Formats: sequence, C-alpha cells, structure tokens
Amino acid sequence: MTQHINNETIQKVLEQTKIDIKSSISNDTFWNEFIQTLQISHFENNKIFLNVKNMFAKQILTNDFKALIDKTISKHLNSNVDVVFQIINDPTSPTTPFVVSNVNNLNKNYTFDNFVVTDFNKTAYHAAQSIFKQNHWNPIFISGGVGLGKTHLLHAIGNEYSKLYPDKKVRYVMIDEFIREVYSALIGGGLVVENIKYKYHQFDLLLIDDIQFLSKKEKIQEIFFNIFNFNINNNTTLVMTSDKAPNHLENFENRMKSRFSSGLTIKIEKPDLNSITKILEEKIKDIGDGFVLTKDAVAYIVRRNIRDIRQLEGYLHLILFFAVNNLPPHAIIGVDIIQQCVEQENDASAKEMGYDVDPNLVIEQISKAYNVKSDLVKSKLRTKQITLVRHICMHALRHKFNMPFEQIGSFFQRDHTTVIEGINKIDNILKKDDGLKAFIFQLYKKI
Repeated sequence: MTQHINNETIQKVLEQTKIDIKSSISNDTFWNEFIQTLQISHFENNKIFLNVKNMFAKQILTNDFKALIDKTISKHLNSNVDVVFQIINDPTSPTTPFVVSNVNNLNKNYTFDNFVVTDFNKTAYHAAQSIFKQNHWNPIFISGGVGLGKTHLLHAIGNEYSKLYPDKKVRYVMIDEFIREVYSALIGGGLVVENIKYKYHQFDLLLIDDIQFLSKKEKIQEIFFNIFNFNINNNTTLVMTSDKAPNHLENFENRMKSRFSSGLTIKIEKPDLNSITKILEEKIKDIGDGFVLTKDAVAYIVRRNIRDIRQLEGYLHLILFFAVNNLPPHAIIGVDIIQQCVEQENDASAKEMGYDVDPNLVIEQISKAYNVKSDLVKSKLRTKQITLVRHICMHALRHKFNMPFEQIGSFFQRDHTTVIEGINKIDNILKKDDGLKAFIFQLYKKI
C-alpha cells in the first residue's frame, strides 16, 4: 500500500470515486439520491462499509454497481478492497421497494395435461419441456399467429415449474400490463422506475406474452431491455411469445432482436386439418357434456375454424350452450343442428372452407340493431349510447371472430389498450345483465 487507510482517507477517495463513475450512471435521480449520499461507516479487514438509505439502494448498488465501485476505490487506494453496503436506520428514507413472493398469477386451467400436442405445435411443446432439464436454452422465444396456443403454453410452463419448484418465484406478464405499469412509474419519477426494475429482477421464471406490442415504445423498450439483460445474466429463465419471429419485429432496436434470438427461437406454424380435428376431438371429450358430434359435424366445425384454435374452442362452446338448452342429454349433434344454433350459411364454398369476417359488416349489423349509424360508432364521438355500441362491436370482433386487439382498434381509431378496456367493460356488464347477455347472444348468431 502506498498510503495509510483510515476513514478520512477513504472518504476522500469515495468522493473522487463518485466523480469518476458519474458518467456510468444515466439516471440523475438515482445518482443524486443514492450515489451522492454514500458515506463511509468504517473500514475493517480490507472491507469498506458504506452507508445507504434503504434496502432498495442496497440491492441496486450491490447488484449493478459494486464491481465498478470496488475497482475504482481499489485503484485510488492502490490496494484491493471489498465494498459492503449497509442500511442506515433512517425513518425518513424512501419506501422500501416491492418484494415479490412466490405466489404466482397463473391460470391453473392451462396445463401440459390439456395441451393437445400435434404436428404443428410439437416443436414448441418440446421447447417448453426443455426448461425442466438441467441445461436448457435461455431465453426461449415462441412466435406464431393468433389463437395457436402460445398463451396456454406459457401458463403450462409456469404451472409445471411452480409444482416442481414451489419455493421459486414465477410471473406471467401480458406485455400490456407491463406497459401500463412502466407508464405509471415514469410519471412517478426515477426512483419508481428503479423500483419496477428491482421487482422484475427478483423472479426465477418470467413468462412474457405478446412482446410485439412493445413496438414504437422506445423508453419502455429501454427499461425492458435492462430487466431482460439483468435476468439473463443472473440465470432467470425467460420465455417470450410474439406474433412474429425476433428478426421480423418492427420498430425494435437491433440489439434487442439479437438478444431475443440468442437462446432458442421456435415458430408455431398454422395447423393442418388433421391437427385441428385432433384438438377438437380432445376438447369434445373434455367439455362435451355427454353430447356426441357426428364426423360430418366435426369436419364442418374444423373447416370453419382452421386458422385459430381459440376461435375453434369458442365455436364449440356456442354449440354446446345451444345443445344444453335445446336438446335432450346425450343427443347426437349433426351439421343441421350446428347450422341452426350458429348461423345459416347459403354459400357452399363458405361451408366447405370457412370464411373471413368483414369487420365493417359486423359493425353495421350491431349498429343497426341499436338504431345508430355505424359511421358514428366508428367515429371519436363519446356519448353513452355510441360508446356502448362501440364496445359491443369490439367485443363481437374479439370474442366471436378472435380478431387481434390492434386490428380492432384500427376500425375505431383507438389503440389496443382502449380496445381491451372496452371489451372488459362489456364482459363485466354481461356478468350482471342477463337481458343484455341474451340480446347479444342472439345478435352474434345473426352476424
């Protein structure tokens, strides 16, 4: 050593260290609150104990800045030292950040047991199963179109992981939820943003749905990228889904697309007739309530829903709802009954291969039923009646035809978060208003 180390010397070196590392701290609020306020406590056995304000500061400094501070102080002292951050007992300190428990938010109905594996999705299924092996890819990125089982797979992973490792912390995150959370944090200021980062640093398994909706949100992408890198570097398992493969994501930085591709990327292709038929037959076994569908009826349903498994399931629910209320138990359901309970279709080609809905037609029919002009429903007018009809149109396009939120929003000049809120409002009303529920059910049958 070239100098005697005591508290006064260390405090001088600490002040110089703060100046040296200033350029490495991009968040001014964090710098002022937690770096500038660092003070020497004592020096013992080559350990420098520094006082920090709270657990939040201690965790961030230890995880993200300790190596830099160790190196800089050691350089000035010409001696290797180990910095230890300790909390000051200060009642005026900022609130300790959110600490997560191992209670998760998974949908318990989505498991591997009821995930039907066929040719089109078996690669994604095997990728999901690989997580439970000692050495697995990280991150795993699963892409594919709407309604192909990506969300089911995420929840199945989480449920299996929680069963095998009950002490581990798991979080399923719809990216819309993350966006709203970060927007609120940005309003609250730098410390709240750091708290969000700290929250997501604590999970052992992160399941992130619909990553494509981060498009064009540069500030939120930056925060997400920080969380992503920290967790990957600290062996948190990340599984993400998107409607596009990483290299096809629009308005994402190349560094993000590169990192998303650094583990294992899997695409779920569109299912063929045999795959959809197998899935439908399994679902009939699970939820068929004793009713029997003829082979022709199964083929009819499959050909009308070959693009979307979620829509297929909704179609089956509609048929079974009709059967429970209009047919004797264990009745045989043929094509004629399906046409009766769902819709009459005169176009032979549509019967054979299904159809794509015209959103404008849906909007016009619902608007007509409420005696309002469809142009007003598609406008920005916010009267109570117009807003209700607009939300019902959104609900129909999502629940009957499984249209993506952003596509629905494009017809009403709204973003996808507004569409989700509108649909949720109708779902809440339907739980309480049987009259509206019956009216909408009949209306949907005619679309």
